[in-house]
Amino acid sequence: MRRNVGSILSLLLCSVMFSGCNVNRTGEYVLYDKIDANFTGCGHGAFVNGLSNLADFQAMAGKDLAVVLSYVHWSDAFPASDAEQVFNNRSVPLITWEPWISHPLGTLEAIASGSYEAYVRGFIQSAKDWGKPLLLRFAHEMNGNWYPWDGYHNGATAEAAEKYKRAWIYIYNVVQDVGAKNIALVWTPNNTDQPQASWNVIQNYYPGDQYVDWIGMDGYNWGYGNWQDFSSTFSTVYTALTALSQKPLMISEFASAEQGGDKAGWIDDTYLRIAGDYPRVKIVCWFNINKERDWRVDSSASAEAAYKRAISDGYFVQSLL
Repeated sequence: MRRNVGSILSLLLCSVMFSGCNVNRTGEYVLYDKIDANFTGCGHGAFVNGLSNLADFQAMAGKDLAVVLSYVHWSDAFPASDAEQVFNNRSVPLITWEPWISHPLGTLEAIASGSYEAYVRGFIQSAKDWGKPLLLRFAHEMNGNWYPWDGYHNGATAEAAEKYKRAWIYIYNVVQDVGAKNIALVWTPNNTDQPQASWNVIQNYYPGDQYVDWIGMDGYNWGYGNWQDFSSTFSTVYTALTALSQKPLMISEFASAEQGGDKAGWIDDTYLRIAGDYPRVKIVCWFNINKERDWRVDSSASAEAAYKRAISDGYFVQSLL
């Protein structure tokens, strides 16, 4: 049978250049490689409170987003259309997968035991089928006391961290079994342990380098009487995480309140410190919403001006693709 030489050469070139190259359902060759940290600078990212706000946020900032943070409820399907919209913006989706589960076994044990096997496999398979680079942040802030998957709500003992690790490893194993090479798993503690107890320290929850692609950290300047500069918010957790692993780091959620200090000054200082003092941080995502505080970068004219000025630094890159 006569073969198409051009197609064969394209396939060979794909195989040589990209070990993660595969074929999607339309017959197009797509890159399945996960996002790593082999790039210069730091990825500029944000949660923009809905993709309908993405264009306006980028226009306001004067810079596109390399990473777009979002949240998916456990029962929801993989948001392929949203992920495609993000990818078409030349951005990487950072999807926070939140297991809001009520189950007799408890949230973590229910996941680890395979009680949601069909759903988990379906979600991961759909992410694989989508076929573009994806950062997947499962069950974040596990050392806090506000989520059904945290240690506090799963026994509040040393065994709670073991339950978390079993659930995490279960998710990792499904990703491997499905062959979703485009998915990078992001393990993300809160910047402080809540409650502060020996069973609840960050290190207890770490499943091991073999199960993690990226490490995130979340933290906020809550303002009012608890105003904290960037280093007061992140230096302790950064030191702990850089000692724990050599995996690339990201700040997956951060922001500052207006009340209690100078937010514009906080923003100026923050981005200077990230670029100068936190070299292991390769992605940062501002949490841009008016929620517990007005976390938005444009909560005041001075804050907006500071943000634009800060991210104009070429160190903060607008695409990782």
